[in-house]
Amino acid sequence: MGFRIFKRRIITTLLILGIISSLVCVSVKIERKSEKNFSPRMTPPEYTNYYYYSGNIFYNSGFGMPNCTAYAWGRVYELLGKEPKLSTSNAREWYSYNRENNFYDYGKTPKLGAIACFDNPYGGHVAVVEDIDAGTITFSNSAFQGENFYLSYADINDKNPGQNGWEFQGYIYPDDFTNSCESLNSMRVISVSDGLNLRKYAGINADVIAVMPKKSQIFITSVYRSDGYLWGKTSYNGNVGYCVIDYTASV
Repeated sequence: MGFRIFKRRIITTLLILGIISSLVCVSVKIERKSEKNFSPRMTPPEYTNYYYYSGNIFYNSGFGMPNCTAYAWGRVYELLGKEPKLSTSNAREWYSYNRENNFYDYGKTPKLGAIACFDNPYGGHVAVVEDIDAGTITFSNSAFQGENFYLSYADINDKNPGQNGWEFQGYIYPDDFTNSCESLNSMRVISVSDGLNLRKYAGINADVIAVMPKKSQIFITSVYRSDGYLWGKTSYNGNVGYCVIDYTASV
């Protein structure tokens, strides 16, 4: 009788351990990706930047920037800190390649760090979502035999975001990112006597789209760090751009 009781206890213990083990396995399977801080790129990468040049698979194959695939591959490499599992073929093949191999999530909703994929007669195009603010998406791009780096914009409700005549295939989501820029939402006044430049993007080499005179009041919606300065996103006379906050004062 005692042996039977002992045997039952062993079986019960093994069953309990089996249940616990299965629960542990389930918890591992449903573990979600953790969000990573996201710093938008509003300026061209330097030629010494490893992700875009010496460490870039397209660059080392003779197809470096200006080239949208070389840029997007490098940008994702920079964001992830490890080589991305992205197609090394023409841009038009990136979306289907990822979907067929199920490397990253994908869909039609814009997210920070997502790769927008397009088909067009020139081999397609890929761009990276850098900012989503006030209903506008900002993409960073490079163009084969064209601009080394440029920004483009689209309305968040545009089903073919910013690219007329091209077929939008969808977004690839290499990871889940949260914006590291701080939302300021404050009124500021220009404090420099010769006015303050409003630039196309947050960078000292960006095109000047307006000069805001001293004592002009502006509303800063977000702030970014770039080129050693703190930049604020704002609008002036219908122009949306970025200015150095150091040359403004609180109202």
